[in-house]
Amino acid sequence: MANRPTKVIVIEDSQSLNDLLSKSIHSQLGIEVDSVKSLHEAIELIVPNRNDYIAALVDLNLPDAQNGEIVDAVICLGIRPIVLTGSFSDDIHDEMLEKPIIDYVIKRNLNEVQYVIDMVKRLKENFDRKVLVVDDSKTSRTLIKSLLERHYLNVDTASTGPEALDLINENQDYDLVVTDFNMPEMSGAELIVKIRNNYSRNELAIIGISSVGSGSISIQLLKSGANDFISRPFLHEEFYCRVNQNIDTVSHYKLLKNSENSK
Repeated sequence: MANRPTKVIVIEDSQSLNDLLSKSIHSQLGIEVDSVKSLHEAIELIVPNRNDYIAALVDLNLPDAQNGEIVDAVICLGIRPIVLTGSFSDDIHDEMLEKPIIDYVIKRNLNEVQYVIDMVKRLKENFDRKVLVVDDSKTSRTLIKSLLERHYLNVDTASTGPEALDLINENQDYDLVVTDFNMPEMSGAELIVKIRNNYSRNELAIIGISSVGSGSISIQLLKSGANDFISRPFLHEEFYCRVNQNIDTVSHYKLLKNSENSK
């Protein structure tokens, strides 16, 4: 990305939580934070600076937007929101997750505050992380690519196993491969075996996906060398959790390896 966003905006009418989030993000991550308390203030600040923000931390209920209007407003302005709410509702939760948000967080205690800070840190780091999506279905490739790019991950796609291997050999810097099981020319399990000939589970994570929730398929993929498996249709939250956990493992390994090499 040529011009990376570098700031975060906190839109929260609770002064104490607003201050806590703003100060914690700045002190822990070194990221500049703008803070406002209303929809009106948010729009005034974002409109001339919309390309500056990595994400918006958005309180679902504001004095001038008590029904979640702030979420749609932020999205329309091109900012990716992390939604904060003081109470949980299945209906609101499901409604929010149908929108292109980054995450939905319940404001319960300091653990959630740290979770949000860690999420912002991950978003910033994702600018330098690469994922390869392998699926013969264009619809599936497009969906997964869209979900991953929402979190600033760099995504390449391939429609066959041989095409995926060519991309891996050319780039050699992927953090994660997400591959379908049933594909022409080469199955997902066969692709994983070939990848594992050159990359360990720590060096390159692989998540296998299948529309058939059969235990035998997940076992085939895991025994072939996949780090993880998820069946379609999957919940977006679950998918993100799996992706984040696997990329974090690879990133930690690369950090340790680079540290050892520099000694």
